[in-house]
Amino acid sequence: MNTPRHSTRAQGATEYLVILGAVLLVSLVVVSLTSASTSSQVSMKQQQSQAYWSSLSPIKVLSSKVVDSNLVLQVQNAGTSTIRLDGINVGGTDLPIYPYGAGDYYGPAYCSRPNDNFSEQSMNCSLMIGAGESAYVTAQGAGIIDCGGKTGIEISDVRFAYSLGGSSITNLLLKGDKPLVTSCGTKSCDTNWVKVPGNSSLLVNDFCMMKYEAKQSGVTAISNWSGTPWVNINQTYAADRCSVLGAGYHLIRDREWNTVASNVANVPANWFTANAGASSGSACLFGGHMECNSTSPASCYFSMNASSDDAQGYWNGTTNASVSVTANCPFIANSSSARGLETRRTFYLSTGDVIWDLTGNVGEWTDAMITSSSCVGSGTMPVPCTGWIEYSDVSNFMSANWTRLPNSSWNYTQGIGRLYSDPDTASDGGSAHAFLRGGRWGSGVLAGMWALDLSYAPSYVMTNVGFRCAR
Repeated sequence: MNTPRHSTRAQGATEYLVILGAVLLVSLVVVSLTSASTSSQVSMKQQQSQAYWSSLSPIKVLSSKVVDSNLVLQVQNAGTSTIRLDGINVGGTDLPIYPYGAGDYYGPAYCSRPNDNFSEQSMNCSLMIGAGESAYVTAQGAGIIDCGGKTGIEISDVRFAYSLGGSSITNLLLKGDKPLVTSCGTKSCDTNWVKVPGNSSLLVNDFCMMKYEAKQSGVTAISNWSGTPWVNINQTYAADRCSVLGAGYHLIRDREWNTVASNVANVPANWFTANAGASSGSACLFGGHMECNSTSPASCYFSMNASSDDAQGYWNGTTNASVSVTANCPFIANSSSARGLETRRTFYLSTGDVIWDLTGNVGEWTDAMITSSSCVGSGTMPVPCTGWIEYSDVSNFMSANWTRLPNSSWNYTQGIGRLYSDPDTASDGGSAHAFLRGGRWGSGVLAGMWALDLSYAPSYVMTNVGFRCAR
């Protein structure tokens, strides 16, 4: 009996599929074995690298990783004398370094340990590591260290510049003979938070911050476009509400605020050209919701929610308000026609991310405070101490040296804001003056990215002052 042709073809097709399946199975096994072998090789390289770098002296590298372009190291002084870590060099380039507290891989990293040499005036920091002590440090390697989407990287020619503490022996160099093999990763921020690039002149590394002013959900601070900001909260409790969010969370530090301000000021989209006001035709930073007070226009004498649409920068609480073609700079408050083009509430970072209400809406506490009531001699207040002053008039920032502007000639006519410096006791009768930033809904020319009010105590509570957290 002859087998039908179609049956033969079916049998051949079945055999072909079986063979093809076997080939695919073998291929998958080979790929899997190859992948496992590659992963094993990478792991082996990292282990060998770790063994080598942790055997060096007097500086051991106990652990390492790259987060974005930042090389994060745990180093240990294996010598018998205190070491001052002066710098880290990769491939012939000196990288800005940021000392950290143990385990704190993120956020601003200026000297905070008792033995560290930190100069408030020069904004310089040297990490002092005692014999046998370990410390975390990161080197900002933008343009030098690039993981390019890889999970691991070999970093060649890593060098440490150091000095021996308490001696004249300086300019010492430790160079690794082998590359540093380490993992790659990225820093992720929470939903409705943004990542801010660091600023080496302020000793601030990359960090995350709330995109919106903190809102209240029970006793929890959240970042959300809906709802009005959490106000009637003092600086002390605001710091507490941020810290309970988890490890590394904190009330935005003043150096972080200035880092954001400097970044924003370098983005052309955050500037407009005025066609009204005393400085007609000048370029100004947008001022946000700072144009209203109890007299006129009273219809906007309150804090506003934001919008889920970042393109709605002129949001008035319910809609993207139509504004006049007038662009007022200096800013105007207490005017029926005050809502001009300068009232945009959004700013762009160099990364393209958007932040709401850094100026106007409600003032915001940062973590800093000045504890002296004097502005001369051993005092801490910026000089002169004459109430509201222009940044360009400050002759000495005293201990608040990091608050200097990127351009020393800027003043309120660029929408920068003003500074309140007063040697008198703070609002609660004490000597502590908390840092209040940004301006409020009726601040007018006092509002701005660098606006700073030093007239309130950390315990003071106001209906038009809130905060935001960072990590």
